[in-house]
Amino acid sequence: MTKKKDTKQSEHANSGTVGYLKVVPLSKPKLNESREVQSKARSSYNDEYGGVSSHYAENYKAEQFVDKSTGRLGYKQEAKFTSTEKYVDKELGFTTEYQTQVKFKESVYPSKTESSSSKFHCNNKNRIDYY
Repeated sequence: MTKKKDTKQSEHANSGTVGYLKVVPLSKPKLNESREVQSKARSSYNDEYGGVSSHYAENYKAEQFVDKSTGRLGYKQEAKFTSTEKYVDKELGFTTEYQTQVKFKESVYPSKTESSSSKFHCNNKNRIDYY
């Protein structure tokens, strides 16, 4: 028995999509190497009156470096978040779009003089957070 495909769609049919992507490093970085992690999500909904779509993206970047003047280890990290929402109204004939973006940067440089408390620790207290 074969099934017959229904080629008719109702007058009020809706359509929507959702997507998600995430990139993650596989190993810990070596000295003077950087890592970047990205994550994205998309969604949309449409009908005969209009539609809504949204996009969200995160980007994290972390990098270690050796300070040329001291030879000690430092690090930089940055994060960026972007959110976009778009509304379409077919009845009134207008489109509205909102976008928000936030950036954060941090750099930690090693000090030129070593304190007495840090002489007894083999590791630098500063660290890189991998997301």
